[in-house]
Amino acid sequence: MKTITIKHLSTTLFALILCLQLNAHPILDYYKAHKNDHKMEAKIVPPKAAAQLVDEDYPEAIEVLKSMTSLRYLNFYGDQNKIKRYAQQAISSKGDYQLLLDKVEGTRSISVYGVKENGLVRRLFVVVQTKTQFILMIGRGKLTQKHLEWLPSLSEEIR
Repeated sequence: MKTITIKHLSTTLFALILCLQLNAHPILDYYKAHKNDHKMEAKIVPPKAAAQLVDEDYPEAIEVLKSMTSLRYLNFYGDQNKIKRYAQQAISSKGDYQLLLDKVEGTRSISVYGVKENGLVRRLFVVVQTKTQFILMIGRGKLTQKHLEWLPSLSEEIR
């Protein structure tokens, strides 16, 4: 009887490890590798709570946050060369995520990568790059195409 219990336990443990490996993604590894870098601000924020803190002048940002279930971000101010390197490394960590939006607003460059399921974006990350700032937002939720177009408003609010 103990043999069956140990065998069952080892099978369950193996399945759990396999699930954790399947959920790992290069962009999450990137986040973990850089969250403690010098001058890097790293936060995990409950999106629904963050929506209450957003200025009412950004209703689009509030709508995006309400449609998300998790949000984490990196925020770095500093040298332009370091910002470019952070942005390039983040984009190269996209794995199987597809480019969904690429927008340039003056000196701000915004790239959105994600995974669509049933017409909704379930997982995404956003790379924002300016002359003095790098932002990486990683989120989960149920975002429509309209929400994707509003992501620049959310990145503006995080600044």
